[in-house]
Amino acid sequence: MYSESIRRRVYSEGAKMSSVDDALLRIGVDTGGTFTDLILMGPHQLLHHKLPSTPDDPSRAVLQGIHELLKTFGGAETQDVAVVHGSTVATNAILEGKGARAAFVTTAGFEDTLLLARQHRPALYALEVSPGQSPLGRDACYGVPQRHRFDGTCLISLRDEDIEELIEWLKEGAFDSVAISFLHSYAAPEHELRVAERIRAELPSLHITLSHELLPEFREYERASTCVLNALVAPKMNQYIRQLEESLGGGALWIMGSGGGSLPPRQVMKEPVRTVLSGPAGGIHGAKKMALLAGCERFISFDMGGTSTDVSLCEGEIARTTESEIAGMPLRIPMLDIHTVGAGGGSLAWLDAGGALRVGPQSAGARPGPACYGHQKAPFQATVTDAHVFLGHIQSDLRLGGHMQLHPEAAKQAITELASQAGLSPEALAVGILRIAGAKMTRAIQRISVQKGHDPRTFSLLPFGGAGGLHACQLAEELGMKHVIVPQYPGLLSAFGMLLSAPMYDVSRSLLLTVESENGVFPALPSLPEVQALYDALCEEIHAVWRRDGLALEDLQLRSSFELRYAGQSYEINIPYEEGVDVAAAFEDKHLQLYGYTTQKPLQIVTLRVQGVGRAYSCQLPSLEARKEGALSNSFGVCSVYNGERWEDWPTIERGQLCAEDRVVGPLLIREYSSTTVVREGWDMKVDQVGNIHLSRAGGSEA
Repeated sequence: MYSESIRRRVYSEGAKMSSVDDALLRIGVDTGGTFTDLILMGPHQLLHHKLPSTPDDPSRAVLQGIHELLKTFGGAETQDVAVVHGSTVATNAILEGKGARAAFVTTAGFEDTLLLARQHRPALYALEVSPGQSPLGRDACYGVPQRHRFDGTCLISLRDEDIEELIEWLKEGAFDSVAISFLHSYAAPEHELRVAERIRAELPSLHITLSHELLPEFREYERASTCVLNALVAPKMNQYIRQLEESLGGGALWIMGSGGGSLPPRQVMKEPVRTVLSGPAGGIHGAKKMALLAGCERFISFDMGGTSTDVSLCEGEIARTTESEIAGMPLRIPMLDIHTVGAGGGSLAWLDAGGALRVGPQSAGARPGPACYGHQKAPFQATVTDAHVFLGHIQSDLRLGGHMQLHPEAAKQAITELASQAGLSPEALAVGILRIAGAKMTRAIQRISVQKGHDPRTFSLLPFGGAGGLHACQLAEELGMKHVIVPQYPGLLSAFGMLLSAPMYDVSRSLLLTVESENGVFPALPSLPEVQALYDALCEEIHAVWRRDGLALEDLQLRSSFELRYAGQSYEINIPYEEGVDVAAAFEDKHLQLYGYTTQKPLQIVTLRVQGVGRAYSCQLPSLEARKEGALSNSFGVCSVYNGERWEDWPTIERGQLCAEDRVVGPLLIREYSSTTVVREGWDMKVDQVGNIHLSRAGGSEA
């Protein structure tokens, strides 16, 4: 027998699985703020497991979950396993200000780059503007006399005696890590390389981040910021990776990258900042797989966990970006376009100084967690999850993750106490908590859709995460969406997406090439000699990485894109390139969609990007059988739910009892191992052939 917190699904003989090495078992591991989720894929079966996270040492929950899964599978050894892990170590180190003691080394005169930042005003009409924030003190910034121009020509030569002075300063500062970001290093990396060589000889234990290796692009502030963020998290991430590799005893380890692919430990130890959206990227990757199985290419994913909610848009391909921000600092790393808000199941409800109800961004986390987890001490603090428990959306007999018993009386006390302070009934307060959390998530979805020229009403909503299904119908109604897909394993979809991920590596380089049109027609941009030469160099860089990591070159696919803008503009647009695509015309179409106009100005090729993608692990999920005998209603239970106006009885069903083509008219609660789905009145439910649940608004149609 196996632990009741571990669930097994046996595949039919027709199920297909493949990987880089078919002899390996494959485990996807997602470390969240509240739970750690794992999925193991083996010959003809899948096991999934959920256990509480261990924020003080995330590796404890990861390794415990792996060993428990392998024991259930039949005692397989860790060396027989390939693990793809979504890590929050880098993210938490930045957000919590617990990074390493890092130094910032730059061109003399630019020591205050991080503090000066950009001239953007975060609040346009604020009478007082707070100065920029830097994670490093002024005493951790050092300027070296040297200088290159934008075209790579040398203006001020680097002297050996200046390097020696820098090394003495680093020794006195007892730094753990150093970020070296010289002006225009993307065009002339020689000085960074010379300094790094001397530092390694004198201080071999010091982690070194070179800006021309991490981000060979123009804009010195963004390049410096990205470089410093990497230096802050590298020592802690290196220690974490080494610990995992040692504990796995020779098993293959890959880390999920923010760009949607997996990275080898060597790359992550050098550039850990590429993993800051590791977990959410896995979720979106899994969401795309499930959406395609459901016959849907246009969807908005909505991942609500215990601490935060991540939303992203997919229109055939998942949207990507190179302009992100974390802890108020720009991060210029290719990543999936994910917007995060501080609204999760553990988000705390509280009253501000004016007595208004607020939700988040503070979270109860894994410990103590929501009041209903039974770990809080009086006075209890109400959370979003407590509101769901109080309103009957989460039933008291449900064991979260298969093993965690709920304490509904604690949730009721937390809600009642806060309601008394607010002068509201407990029901009104609980409904208010969910509406405020929902409003945050609605704005997040509008930011990635409406603000970028997309109408959310033409997309399907794909909720996942432990709390996604609880809010899906509410959000869809507020956004005017008529179709919702609740995928298989919604509370474990991030781990599932990691399990299916492919090796991926991104390279880029700024070009800053201006292209004139002739009679309003631009030349074929990919055929320009400067573009061809740079493309060949970037492809060779990816090939070198593939050979270094022992990956099969025959599995390598190369994808390229252009960062373009009109001459004189400050920001560029990314245009993917495929054979036969008119890049200039595609840019003008995208510019028209985003900004509503085009011009006759010359184009500027700002940056060329190339992405290498390997062969993904894949599986064909088995089909569900149709119901053979007995009515679906025979499987219903009954529970008491507050519908926003009054208490009423709702039918409930375990998801495992649903069969293909089952249909039910809401209201209904669908319960399962890792999540609960609330089907509100006015929604119809249908189950497809692989077990995805389709929700459609009555009188509406699927997107």
